[in-house]
Amino acid sequence: MSTRDAFRRLIPPGSYVLFLFFLVGIWLTISPFAMTTQPSGSHWIASTVNNVTVGVTMMVVSLLGILGYMLFSLRDIIRETEAKQAIEQEASM
Repeated sequence: MSTRDAFRRLIPPGSYVLFLFFLVGIWLTISPFAMTTQPSGSHWIASTVNNVTVGVTMMVVSLLGILGYMLFSLRDIIRETEAKQAIEQEASM
């Protein structure tokens, strides 16, 4: 398996969608402060709490999804490589 194929298996198109969700989570988290809907120096209003909670949740879930998929893909690639090596060793005996 070439390096290019390995990267393609580690980072599939679904990971790009999860990365976009991560970026949306960042925007949701900082938007009350960037758009100045949160009054400066006061306690957070309900919409700010909602934006930050939803944004952080989206970031955490998308990162866990990306990392989980990459870990499982890496595990599969390692197992496939070990199986190929075992077959080559048996063939050479």
